[in-house]
Amino acid sequence: MQIIAHGGVGGTREQDGCVEEALEKGSKGTETPLEAVVGVVRELEDDPIFNAGTGSRIRLDGTIQMDAAVMTPEDIGSIAAVERVRNPILVALEVYHSPYVFLAGADVTRFARKLGYEDYDPSTEKREKELAEMKNKLKGDDKELDDLRNFYRKVGFGDTVGCVAAEDGNYAAAVSTGGTDYCIRGRVGDSPVPGAGFFVGEHGAVVTTGKGEEIIKRMTAIRCHDMIPEYGIKEACRIGVENLPEDTTLGIIAVGEEGPWADSSREMPQAKKL
Repeated sequence: MQIIAHGGVGGTREQDGCVEEALEKGSKGTETPLEAVVGVVRELEDDPIFNAGTGSRIRLDGTIQMDAAVMTPEDIGSIAAVERVRNPILVALEVYHSPYVFLAGADVTRFARKLGYEDYDPSTEKREKELAEMKNKLKGDDKELDDLRNFYRKVGFGDTVGCVAAEDGNYAAAVSTGGTDYCIRGRVGDSPVPGAGFFVGEHGAVVTTGKGEEIIKRMTAIRCHDMIPEYGIKEACRIGVENLPEDTTLGIIAVGEEGPWADSSREMPQAKKL
């Protein structure tokens, strides 16, 4: 099985070891690409160094809302704004196996509780300190909304996680994120949006990471997937990254007949298994 995982564009290559460890542990003993990507992302969610699951970023109101998704050519399971669960990717997998495709907000949290997912606080001391710093920077200005826009444009958008896998022409993708800095409650980025943050089709599996608003506008994942037959996987990823505005952070991982590949506008911790 061929697998590639990332730890978020804007992260550091020093985190490669953490991604590699999660890849090895999460994919061990798995029999299908779907099992592998879910296992890897679950491990990444449990590592507080990343912005997914434990260690998710805290929104300006002090809450944590997380997004996650899984996809194969057969089906999709996506969730947005789930709260107080340990592993959002497992809840997304439950949606994948349900009659539904996409659940959001308080209802997805209730869905998780009904299935036995216990209450869990994913916050960490590091994220609490980051929240205090953000609030301090926004304090004392009558034009707070303008300040928020300015700060939001400069956010690094790092540390979210994703994984794609392939075996014998079967593909799967999984993504998970805790959102971004300077983020209001209810904001949803690209990660749970099919075609934007992830896509799986006949040519392979693609996952993106970066500035979600720009990725959604361009539906980066499906565009990259659709370019693979004409340009090859390496060039499709490169074009996908270059298609966004110059100041936009973006990373792409993909796998197809040519194997796994990654491209990014900034450093992006990653690991492969061939």
